[in-house]
Amino acid sequence: MKNRNFRLLLVGLIMISLTLTACASATPTAAEPKQALIGSWTTTITKQDILRVVPGFEEKWLCDNSGTFVWKFNTDGTFTIDQTPLPDCPLDASAVPHVEDKWSAEGNLLTLAKGTPDQEIYEIAVKGDQLTFVKAKSSDCVPCIAVNTANPWKRVE
Repeated sequence: MKNRNFRLLLVGLIMISLTLTACASATPTAAEPKQALIGSWTTTITKQDILRVVPGFEEKWLCDNSGTFVWKFNTDGTFTIDQTPLPDCPLDASAVPHVEDKWSAEGNLLTLAKGTPDQEIYEIAVKGDQLTFVKAKSSDCVPCIAVNTANPWKRVE
């Protein structure tokens, strides 16, 4: 009788352990990817990176769209992006080295500037301290697509 009770107890503990493991590895909720974006991310984009993503990119705009970029996603749904030019690439007077707007995320889709003419939608992946703009799902901004998707972004805070 003691062996039977011990086996039942052992089987029960194994079942509880398997249930807890399954719950812990369940599909993340939509809020988790959004939470994972909060903070600052950086990457450096070279002229060669832009040409790799958009081979026909006009040379006269390469300096304006290369450099070190920092995204900051805030919990209130706003973001900023700042650009520091590459040493051999001073920004043209028409360049926009600082942008502010709103963002939202649902699952693995990131929407920037929702409802405006500048709206962009990207499929993203966040793994640890790396953010990847996998591909543009909707955007008319060729320089934005080139910059955002050229290289992975690394968390800075």
